[in-house]
Amino acid sequence: MVSPLMLLVAALAMFFISGLAAYVGLLVGRNNIEKANHVSSGILVIMMVLGVAMTIPSVFFSEQFGYFLGARGEFFQLSVDYLRIFALSFPLLMVGRGLDILILNDGSPRYSFVLNIVVTLANLGLNIFAVAVLGWGIKGLAAATVISSGIQLLGGLWYFLKKAKVLHLAVPSFHIPTILRIAYNGFSDFAMMIVEAVMVFVINIAFAKFLTPAHFEAYATVSIIMTLFYGIYMGASMGLQPMFSQMMGRKEFHNLTNLLNYSVKKTMGYGLLVYLLLIPVIKYILMLFIKDPATVELGRFFYLTLGAATLFSNYPLQTGVFFTAINRPMESAIISAFRTLVFIPIMVYVLIMHIGAGGVALGFILTDILMILGLMSFMSKTDLSKLKVYD
Repeated sequence: MVSPLMLLVAALAMFFISGLAAYVGLLVGRNNIEKANHVSSGILVIMMVLGVAMTIPSVFFSEQFGYFLGARGEFFQLSVDYLRIFALSFPLLMVGRGLDILILNDGSPRYSFVLNIVVTLANLGLNIFAVAVLGWGIKGLAAATVISSGIQLLGGLWYFLKKAKVLHLAVPSFHIPTILRIAYNGFSDFAMMIVEAVMVFVINIAFAKFLTPAHFEAYATVSIIMTLFYGIYMGASMGLQPMFSQMMGRKEFHNLTNLLNYSVKKTMGYGLLVYLLLIPVIKYILMLFIKDPATVELGRFFYLTLGAATLFSNYPLQTGVFFTAINRPMESAIISAFRTLVFIPIMVYVLIMHIGAGGVALGFILTDILMILGLMSFMSKTDLSKLKVYD
């Protein structure tokens, strides 16, 4: 229920994170390291201030936020308790994620990978300990996220204090035109997260109006599993971001499209493999979260349909991130807006209204088929060497 607010926070973070990543990569490609250091340090300070500014209202007005987002009955207090503690992680998440992006641009993907695995395992372990051992319930889940976010922040600071190669923390620079340039480039990912928050809100309304609480429980559980597939696609895109940005800075245009297509094909294979491997065991995975057998079957239905739908989302998602990485945010923003604000909410809402639960996946699939056809046509006609990149 509070995920739209969490997506809003993520959107504000992406305003600077993705813009910073692409801009620093461009500067590294042009060998302007000193400017990259001062600019990136200034953006980290801004992100810390922004994180604190978002934490304060989320903690003190958590009941109002929970009610506005549709939490009622037993879900209301759970949402309020979760948000009140989870909000403490906002500044930790924002600065930690910013440092992680800079680690990638510094040429240390292995360190970033290990750190994120450690953070993920810590989060999982703390979740189990807080809930199963300490009996803290939903508050324990939120506290686990706060602690694991702190671990990521400390891991990033340790890297730049002891292991940095090219990029380093420096005296912060707050040059307004540069900050606006970074925010402009991050606008596309900001828009993507904002419209995703709207999309989730609309889909939640459709579930509440046309389906049952059991459908909502099953869909929410499967959505957690679906993050695995989106993680494959977005992980590849974010991992390649430094390469895309630096290649654009060096004007290696001929390699950019080839690398994008290679990433899409490779991750499509991984996504399909994971989807097929989970089919025989998905029922047992769902039983870890859901008690009612009928709801488990609904979850299995959502996995089979939504899992297939995520395979179609690969190319649109990676193409949107690609244009951000090469410092062309307008194309990325248009892709995100059409997919997530225009097509998905309308199609999913209308199809749920007319055909029920099957309309969720069908709405996503029809949207992404249209997006794939449009993007393939656009990419075939686009000469990357003629695209302007502003300093």
